[in-house]
Amino acid sequence: MTTTTATVPTLGAGLPVALGEIDRQIKKLWEASGNVATRASLMNLAVYCEGREAMPENSALIGRITASHACRAILICAEPDRPAEGVQSWISAHCHTSRAGAKQICCEQITFLLEGASRHLIPNIVFSHLDSDLPLYLWWRGEFPDPIDRSLWTWVDRLIYDSNGWRDQCAQLRLMRKSLADAKGRITLCDLNWTRSLYFRQAISSVFDHPENLAFLPSLERVAITHAPGFRFTAHLLACWLATRLGWQCRTQRAGGIDFITAKGNTVAVDFAEADGPSLSRCEIVAEGTSFLFSRESGSSFLNVTSSYRDGRHLSVLMATGEETPDALLDEELSRGGRHRVYLQTLAMAEDLF
Repeated sequence: MTTTTATVPTLGAGLPVALGEIDRQIKKLWEASGNVATRASLMNLAVYCEGREAMPENSALIGRITASHACRAILICAEPDRPAEGVQSWISAHCHTSRAGAKQICCEQITFLLEGASRHLIPNIVFSHLDSDLPLYLWWRGEFPDPIDRSLWTWVDRLIYDSNGWRDQCAQLRLMRKSLADAKGRITLCDLNWTRSLYFRQAISSVFDHPENLAFLPSLERVAITHAPGFRFTAHLLACWLATRLGWQCRTQRAGGIDFITAKGNTVAVDFAEADGPSLSRCEIVAEGTSFLFSRESGSSFLNVTSSYRDGRHLSVLMATGEETPDALLDEELSRGGRHRVYLQTLAMAEDLF
C-alpha cells in the first residue's frame, strides 16, 4: 500500500486538542471523512520517546508502520527537564490506499507532549485512550526511569525495547525485571536487539538442519563473531543463543571472548571482533577441519553462507535478510507472535556474562 494524503488529515503536527476533548474530536475527525476513509485497528501501539524534536521522526515512523499494521497509535514524548509541568495533545491519522484503490484505510494517532514532572501521568494517559479491548504493544524508545511506575504495565501485552541503545544493559535489565515482578510473566518481552540477530540465527539453524552438518555440532571447536562498534551485546546474544541451544556452560571469560564447556567436557572458544558494517557482519563456526561461514556486507540484503569441508568441498548459498532500520526491526517484531522463551533463556545467560 502507498501512503497518501487525503480528506483525513495526515500527520504534520496534528490537530491540537484539549485533553478532555480527545474522544469527541476523534469522532468528528472520522465523521468529516465521509465515505472516503475506513478506520482500521487491530491493536494499540504506544510509543514512548524523549524530546520534542523526536516527535516528527516517531510520527513518520508510525505512519510507515501503519501501512502494514493497522492500529491506534499513542505517541508519548516526555521532556522531564522542563521546569514547569504541562501536557499538550494532538490528534491525526495516517491513511494508505487500499489494494483496490477505491478507499483509504486510516489509522488514528494521539500524540502527547509531557513537560516537567509529568511522566507519572503516562499510565493514565495510555490506559484512558486505548482502543477497546485490543492488545497493547508498548515500544519504549530509550532508557527506563528509576524507579519505574509498576502501574505502567497494567494493560501491556508486549513490551518492545532495544537493549543495544542502553548505556548499562545489565542495570536496565535488572530495573525492568524488578518492575515486572508483579506481572508474573504475563508480558512478552520483545528486544529489537534480539531481532537484529534473527537472520543469522535462521541461517545457522538451516545449515545445521542437514544431517551431514548436524554431525559436526558435538565437536565444535571455535566460533568467531564480528560485530559493528557499539554492538557487542548483540554479538553476546548470538553467542549465548548458540550456548543455550547446544547445552554449553560458561567456563571462563577473557578480553576477546568467552570459553564455553560442552556437555561432553570439550571447550569451545567464542571470539569477538569489531569492524565497521552491519550490527553483525560475520559468524564462523569451526569443527574438525570444517568451517561454516555466515557473512553479510554493508548494504547487502543477503547473507552469504559458505560451508568448507575438510575433503575440499565448498558450498555457497545466499539467504535473504531484512533491514536494520528502527521501523524495519519493529515491523519484523510486530509480524511475529509467541512468548519469546528462547530469548528469555538466552538473555538469562547473557546478563551473567556481559
